[in-house]
Formats: sequence, structure tokens, C-alpha cells
Amino acid sequence: MKINYKKFEIELRDDLNSNLNSIINSKNNPIYLGSKKKDTEYKSRHYIVVKELGIEISNVTIYETNSASGIYEDTFIAEDDKVWVISGNEIYCLKIPSLELIWHKEFDYHVNFSIHKLNQDFIIHGESQIFRITKEGEIVWSFGGRDIWFNPEGNPELTIENNNIRLFDFESNEYVLDFDGNQIEDNPRIIPKEIKKKWWDIFS
Repeated sequence: MKINYKKFEIELRDDLNSNLNSIINSKNNPIYLGSKKKDTEYKSRHYIVVKELGIEISNVTIYETNSASGIYEDTFIAEDDKVWVISGNEIYCLKIPSLELIWHKEFDYHVNFSIHKLNQDFIIHGESQIFRITKEGEIVWSFGGRDIWFNPEGNPELTIENNNIRLFDFESNEYVLDFDGNQIEDNPRIIPKEIKKKWWDIFS
């Protein structure tokens, strides 16, 4: 995926090559590790390149062994001469254009799905928690529901509305929060109980 930021072109790529050395050796680029050691059993690896006038001026590989994530429009944000990128259950903040690491931090225990702007902060959609964080990576609040924040029925797990955040969990329970993380609606999904026939009615 390529985006334009000021005079720079930033390419973010999800590297799915199972060969650990495919990018590392060919580019000899810096590596940021989510875990403390390099492991051939990586689960996600993101390759980021910054170009100016078509000339590559910096690149890095973000290497994560804890959990897998991809590169999509809602997994990174570029502004204030920085880019925030989800990698597994961590978020990396890098300088533009040098891609120097400013900070990286683990948020959701399992995986972070997406990152969204909210005023001067960000909302992080994790698998088990929803977080509001500052641009410096400090947690303002977090919220957990009855189940994980993945909905198999197609309901949007997280929607930022005018003054609210609307959430659906795995069971399609609905929650509405204000921007301070206070729950203002709780709408559990009601599943009708199955009406069972008595055994003597089955053959009638």
C-alpha cells in the first residue's frame, strides 16, 4: 500500500515470504523487533519504505512474533511527521522521513485490528479490548465487553459516530460509549429460546 505524505511517498507492505532473509539480506535495512529476539517463527513482518522524488531515503522492517496482522487503510496513520503502524499486538511510532523509532508498545494481549483518529488521540480496536491512547502511547482508557471484538455476522465492531463509539462483540451484543470511555448503552443480544416439543408430540 502506498500513501503520499507531504513531499514523500510511503510504501507499507505486508511481507508474507516465509524466507526470513528475503528482505533483510537484500535490503540490509534496520529491523525493529516486537520480541526480544529474532525468531524464524515470525507471525507478521511489515516492510516500510520512504521515497522522495522517487528515490528511496529510508526503510525498516517491523518484525513481530507474538501475533499476526496485515497492512490495510485502518492499520496505520500518518501525520505530524510521524507514522503509527500496527504490528501484531504492538503499535510502532516512527519519524517521517527517517523512520527512526520513537516508541513501540504492546496494547491488546492478542492482536490489534485497527487504529482510528479521535480528536488529538487514537482509538485502538483490539481483539479483547478497545483503547483510547495518546499520540505518545499512553492509555487514556480501555473497555472490554462480554466477548471478543470480532463479529462473524458482519456488524461493524467499531464505529465512531458524532459523539459516541458504537461496538459489537462476537455475540452481537451492542455497546455505546462516550469519548471518555463511559458506557451509555448496553444492548445484549436476545436469543429466543428454542421451543421443544414433548416426546409424545414428535410423532403426532
